[in-house]
Amino acid sequence: MNIEKDKLLQDCYDCSLKLLKKNSNKYGLMASTPTAASREKLYSNIFGRDAGICALGMVASNDEKLVGIAKQSLITLAEHQSVLGEIPSSLDPITGQNSYYFLGSVDSNLWWLIALDFYTRYSGDHDLKLKLLRIIKRAVLWLRYQDQNNDGLLEQGEACGWTDDMPDNGRVLYTNVLWHKMLSLYGRTNESELARDGLNNLFLPHAADSNKSEFIKRDPHHREMEIRIIQEFVDDLPYYLHYVGYKQASDRLDVYANSLAVLFDIPTPAGQKAIMRHIGNKKISRKYPVQVLTPPIVPKDFDWRPNMDRAECANKPFGYHNGGVWPYAGAFYAMALYKVGKRELAIKELRKAALANKRNNWEFNEWFHGKTMKPMGMVGQSWNAGAFLLAYHYIQENIKL
Repeated sequence: MNIEKDKLLQDCYDCSLKLLKKNSNKYGLMASTPTAASREKLYSNIFGRDAGICALGMVASNDEKLVGIAKQSLITLAEHQSVLGEIPSSLDPITGQNSYYFLGSVDSNLWWLIALDFYTRYSGDHDLKLKLLRIIKRAVLWLRYQDQNNDGLLEQGEACGWTDDMPDNGRVLYTNVLWHKMLSLYGRTNESELARDGLNNLFLPHAADSNKSEFIKRDPHHREMEIRIIQEFVDDLPYYLHYVGYKQASDRLDVYANSLAVLFDIPTPAGQKAIMRHIGNKKISRKYPVQVLTPPIVPKDFDWRPNMDRAECANKPFGYHNGGVWPYAGAFYAMALYKVGKRELAIKELRKAALANKRNNWEFNEWFHGKTMKPMGMVGQSWNAGAFLLAYHYIQENIKL
């Protein structure tokens, strides 16, 4: 299948380019199209994670204007780095107001660093990384301080990543997949391998090997105890756990984070195929992209939180991050399928992301209800466009993340 001849994909590509240019200003890229609703919820801000993810697709497009917007986003975020090295969750460059969310935003640093490396490799501009070297060192150091128990993985409070209203806490799969990738990109090979070892033992507890794992050997008393407890808590599954908290863990299937794990070569090639096969068997991708988490958390579950009962909370079952459908995450899932040799399926999934973006005359809705497929959230969501561009070029040109 030639994606260059697919009208839906080409229309989505063209609309993605237009949306990203529309959502930009002299400071960089906003999270969504400015409206009264988006301004009220700070979506007109520049977000560390959103701008970082979008920068990948913008640079991959080789569109001169978009490459320039990606560069400016990275610079603006760097200029607002905290004295301790944290890239803000979001910022309003006009007022100078930085936001670090409720308990922080651990993935802002991670996506900023990953995007900066990608920009350097594909834009041809090697000066920016050199100019930001001091900022880079502080950003990496801040992340290293998030390894509070010195096990090689990052710890975090609840709702500190992209799922910013969910109960994932402790060692979170999504965060540590990005941590592994960032370390490998910045030449920290030993730390990267330790993180990979931790992911393949702690997050696959039934496959843990105390004799071979350096992650376990760093603190065998606590790690072996922890793994035994988790083995009793969860079934033997082919995918990585959602998160590991204090003497408990979530075995929900985090589709987005497991897709990232496949893309970043954390499982073995056989493990990558097993994960993608399992996700496909769950049949959580129909007309539109995959649900980001399955099964959703329901009120009777141990990880349901009181705030989820509040009327304004979007994380009801099949809503928002709790089993909702996100077109941008669907683009990463399509890339993961391509990674394991499923090119035709990858293109089909990319078409589903395009169909979701096309809804309501190319409204690029933020997310969709996991059952009704009702469009929800903000319109003109930038990372839907950015991730689509990235997936398009990844599948078409086999670019390296």
